[in-house]
Amino acid sequence: MLFNSPVYLIFLAVVVALYWSIPHRFRIPLLLLASYVFYMSWSPPHGLMYGPLIFLDSLYFYWLSLAMIRWPQFKKPILIFGITTELSLLAYFKYTNFFAQTSEAILHFLHLPARHVHFDIFLPLAISFTNFVLISYLIDVYRGNEKPHSSFTRFATYVAFFPHLIAGPIVRASELLHQFDNYPKFEMERFVQGIHRFCTGFFLKVFVADLIAVYVDMIFGHPELQGFNTSWIAVYSFSIQLFCDFFGYTLMAQGSALLMGYTLPENFNAPYFARNMSEFWTRWHISLSRWLRDYLYIPLGGNRHGKFNTYRNLFLTMGLGGLWHGASWNFVVWGLMNGLFLCAYKTGGYFKINRFIPEIGAIFITFHAVCLTRVFFRATTFEEAVHMLGTMINPLQWKQISDQVGSVEQGNSFLSPETALLMVILFLACHWLIRHYREKLAHPLFREAGIAAGYGIFLYFLFTLGGSSSQQFIYFQF
Repeated sequence: MLFNSPVYLIFLAVVVALYWSIPHRFRIPLLLLASYVFYMSWSPPHGLMYGPLIFLDSLYFYWLSLAMIRWPQFKKPILIFGITTELSLLAYFKYTNFFAQTSEAILHFLHLPARHVHFDIFLPLAISFTNFVLISYLIDVYRGNEKPHSSFTRFATYVAFFPHLIAGPIVRASELLHQFDNYPKFEMERFVQGIHRFCTGFFLKVFVADLIAVYVDMIFGHPELQGFNTSWIAVYSFSIQLFCDFFGYTLMAQGSALLMGYTLPENFNAPYFARNMSEFWTRWHISLSRWLRDYLYIPLGGNRHGKFNTYRNLFLTMGLGGLWHGASWNFVVWGLMNGLFLCAYKTGGYFKINRFIPEIGAIFITFHAVCLTRVFFRATTFEEAVHMLGTMINPLQWKQISDQVGSVEQGNSFLSPETALLMVILFLACHWLIRHYREKLAHPLFREAGIAAGYGIFLYFLFTLGGSSSQQFIYFQF
């Protein structure tokens, strides 16, 4: 049930209509039931197992939080036991085959007998995100920042709330759970804002991310045929695709929640105009950055014990953050590259020359550093990523792409390298306008125009494209 599908629009409309028409005491149970229906509708027949799994996981952590209060002398062992079992569950579902393949590769490297093993294990949708929500809740209870909630129904709804369930934002109890304690009143302004956000996210996903994805998939599908120019255009394009895909999802999630009176935290703030990598990670996937900082980097020691330990903690945090994204060494390398650039900033390296160069120069350097890391994020194999990087750092390897590889013709759409580059430029221009003129663009005239455009997009989508054109969001794989 993708956000950008007609089925979800019908589902959302029914849930919102029921939510505002029934008595207050039934609204949270309705949201919990709707969230489980939404979650279990994915990937049948395995999807039918998602509901019981997330229910039992929520019940387990709810009991652990109560046990911390009941037996305060055992708070730390309970915390360790809870996190260990949760990470073990994640490791089983998500990393079993990764560990098996890595072990096989090591044995081959040592010229020892190795046997290829592959386990047929289904990966529960959004397990990484629910793990983060549950672990952060238990840590907050341990630290005394949260008290165990009195209602399991509301706690389970907080974990499974369908707008944020699949790909975030990663919400904390202080940001969502306590909203369920106060039944929101219907406010037309908030309702209209929800429609506006949903329509904007829909546009970014369907008419930007999905369109440019055709070109990105084609180029990354033939890395051996690329040159300096085509590789860079592909990486630029993927950076725009990833942002519009994920930001589009976030806006649709926030819009869905607002239609029922609930607010989800912001997750992006013009990240491609950050002046250094540290600032970038305060603007990109903000809820993940905060989680890694508060529940991993700071407990490791943060920057409190000298430069060496600071760099070590950055590498560990970003490396584990990369592994969290996917069971692949590509993601680990992607995370470590981000750690390297963050360390370069900490040491006063080239990211701190902004005082000697114009702001646009610092933005240019940071954006291209991000693009370099994205090669490993997008490539399907390590070898493909290395090949793409090789062409990107060799300006002499300039290629005129053939008609078969250099352009895509699909139905009535045609996307060439030049068109893809133009889309990148137009996007960055809009990105800059939003960053510098956010308040003016929030004027009611612009907002109403955006909503009107959104209605037109929905009509076009429903009557022309249909459900067959709904493309899955990139972050659903994590």
